[in-house]
This record gives sequence, C-alpha cells and structure tokens, in this order.
Amino acid sequence: MAHRTNADGSVSLLSMPVEVLLQITSNLTTSELGYLRCTCKQIETTLFPSFSREFFTRRKFMFTEFSLQALIDISKSRLSSCLSHVMFSLHRPTAFRLYNAHQVRKIDEDAKSNRFIDECVGEMTLVNTDQDVEMLVEAFGNLSNLETVGLRDFDSHSRHRDAPNDAWRSYGARTFELNTGTALGVPEQRRPPFYTGDSTLSCEATHLSRVFINILRAVGKAQSRLPRFEVILRKNSLYDHAFHLPKYLEPTVDPVLAGLRTLFLDLNTAFDSYGVDVNGVPTECSSYFLRRFFSKLHELEHLRLNFRDYTTTNDILTWLSQPVTAVPSSPPSGIPFPRSPPPVDLIKLQRLDIGMTAIDSGVLLALIRKYGVTLRTISFHKISLLEPPLIAPEDRSNLWAKFFGQLSKLDLKISAINLQFLSQGPNEMPTARHVTFMDTSHSSIRNWAGPDMQSGLRDYITYTSVVGLNGKESSSDSSESNPDSKC
Repeated sequence: MAHRTNADGSVSLLSMPVEVLLQITSNLTTSELGYLRCTCKQIETTLFPSFSREFFTRRKFMFTEFSLQALIDISKSRLSSCLSHVMFSLHRPTAFRLYNAHQVRKIDEDAKSNRFIDECVGEMTLVNTDQDVEMLVEAFGNLSNLETVGLRDFDSHSRHRDAPNDAWRSYGARTFELNTGTALGVPEQRRPPFYTGDSTLSCEATHLSRVFINILRAVGKAQSRLPRFEVILRKNSLYDHAFHLPKYLEPTVDPVLAGLRTLFLDLNTAFDSYGVDVNGVPTECSSYFLRRFFSKLHELEHLRLNFRDYTTTNDILTWLSQPVTAVPSSPPSGIPFPRSPPPVDLIKLQRLDIGMTAIDSGVLLALIRKYGVTLRTISFHKISLLEPPLIAPEDRSNLWAKFFGQLSKLDLKISAINLQFLSQGPNEMPTARHVTFMDTSHSSIRNWAGPDMQSGLRDYITYTSVVGLNGKESSSDSSESNPDSKC
C-alpha cells in the first residue's frame, strides 16, 4: 500500500497503518500522547480505541466533589462502556492546617489558601451530608460494565508510560496540589485506633470505615451487580467496627454482599471483643461484626485476607475453619447478650489467599480441609507458623515441611499453590526464622501449578528449609519428606 508522503519525502502519520502508529505512540509519555491526540480529528479517531482501553478501563478517584464529579461525567460519556474497574483512594485534603491559622503567609498565597480552605470544608460537607454516596449512586448506575470496585491508600508507580518517576494518582490530585500549594494527606494507623490520648488515630479508622461502608451503600442503592470488591491497603486496615451493618442498612447492602464472587480485605483484629451467649455462658467474641459480615457472602469464590503487623489471628481463622452444624433452638438463657455467630460455609470458595499473620498450623490445615471440596488455589504471603512456647532449640522442627506432609494426606483437588516470604517462630516476629526454597532462583518465593498435587507437595517438603533452625539452616528431615509418615 502506498503511503502519503510529505514534500521532504517523509511519511505522514495519517497514512501509517494503525499498528505502526500504536507502536510509535507506545513510547510517548501520557502528556505527549495527549498533545498528539489533539493535533487533528483523524489522529484522535484512530487512537481513541487504544486510548480508551489503556486509560479508562481502570480509573482511580478520591472522595472530593471535583473527583467524584469527574467520575459522574465519565459515566455519562462515550467512555462509560470502557470503565470496568473503579478504584478509590483514601487521599484527602489535610485539615490540620486549618487549625494553625497563626502561621504567617504571604499575601500572594491568599488565593491558594482560600482554595485550600474551600477544598477542606467541601470534603467535610461532602461526607457529612452523604453527598458522596449520592454521587457514587449516580455514577455506578451509569456504568453498565462495572466489574471491580477497589479501595487503596497508596499510589502505584507501575504505569509503563510514566514509571517509575510519576505515580498513578487519583483524578484531581495533581490539580488540587497545584491550586492549593498543599499536598494531599492519607490516613496512617500506627497504633490501635482507640489508644488513650490519640484521637487522631480514632478519626482515621473512622474515616476508613465510613468510606468502606459508603461504597457498599452506593453500589446497593444503584442496584449494580458487583462481582468483585478489593480493599488493598499498605498503611491502614479495617477494624471490626467497619463491618457493622445495622438493620436499616441490610436491605441496601445485603444484596451486594450476596452477589460478591471476589473479596479482598486488609484486617486489624486489635478491637474490643463483643460479649456473646455461648450455651448460656457469657463469652468474649473477637471480630463479632466481621463474622456476621461473612455470613452474607453466599456466592464467594475468591477470598483474600491480609492482616496487620503479624497479629495472631487464630480466633477469626479458627471460626472460619469450624464445620457448620445445626444450631438447636433453645429458650433464652437470661443473659443479655446475642448468640455467638455460627460458623459459615462458603460453599463456592475456589481460591483462598492469606497474608501477614502468625497462626497455628493446625488452624491453617483445618481451614483448607473444610473447603477442600471446592478449593483449587491457595496462596500464603508472609505467614509465620507459631512454634510451641518456650521450646528448646534442639526440639525445634521444620513446621512448614510438616504442614505440607499433613496437607498431602487430605483429599484435595488443589491445582495451584503460591508461597511467599514464609517463616516460623514465636509470636514475636523479630525472632522468627525465615523459610527458603532450595530449588528456586528467588529463595523466598515458590509457586506450583499442575494436575498432580501430590507431586507438588513432595517438592515442597523436599526443598523447604528453615534458616537458623537448631542454630543452623535446616531442610526437612526424613519423616517430613515422607508424606505417609506420622507428623
């Protein structure tokens, strides 16, 4: 095919095959691509399909009026059908500066200062009046191909056009900082939220739970069929109060939870236990509201639970691993407590991911055994198996090799196992002993996939080593290498 040439003999962009033009534009930064699209209508038309797929399949917004209005505008445009993954950032105007009015500023900063005040009080009013929910309802109602809603507290540097120097930020973040001369803030939990004398942490935990529940409310009010909800946090985590669903919210939120097929949660179990009635005995129940939340997940296929700072999570994971039994009806015991939430059965669970926790190997084994009929993939990230307390160095054993040996005795249909940065030791993480895999280039990571689970587990048993076990690096012993031996 002949190409249109310019007077100097060069080929015009307008005459290039689309594939060649896309290859050229793949090397441009986001700003440069924008300038090119504005050169002429034909170029814009040619680039629009690839542009919309790259930049409007996934978009990130924050809880400010400007950002949420942009989401509404996109949902009403020709880009609406492209948007399938909407993420929300916890970044917001930092109101701290409002309460430091004694700071001296130059007169030419007054315009930026006024804009900053407008943004801060506007964000307060937005969430205090539920206008954020109403705006989300309008946007979600227009997004016919919405598949995933996510919540983040960090900016990614993974976009190939601008990485690694420029992060992928929420819509409106850069404009806010240019107009106000102030950086956006993000909540960061450093101690339990109700730590005495630290009301800031309580406010941050409350803000996170408000955003979490408001997203679910908006999806429910929009009657959107949402299959995937991802909460991925690095500096924060959800406390139990985030999962409190009073009766007046159940008609709105319950259908959303019932339809979820994938759920990612970052949890912190450092929250007051709730008093419950267990066979007429007052008993403390940790993660009470989370347990009730789980009982509403009827279609769940993929569950990912990350915990905070390796807190011991035996309670909630033990509850998830317990078999479902018929609860006999009994007369009221006279104790002014609700009944303990019964165990749940996630009958469609195919993938289970657990990370950042210290746990007893028996609990982990029971959890996999319970869902063995449907479970196909398990992933463990930064998990530490708990050793018996006060164990002598000479009595330590390779707990992970034993775990894999016990796993091989179960009737499972697992086709993939993904392990990263494992360890074992007491509950105090600084003294944990790290696991290495002797047959991988990255010794802390090992993934397996295939139809023969027994073969995969034999490799895990053989090549799993614990650094510093008995004062030296130790791989599995002969009893651990034999799946049929007693553990």
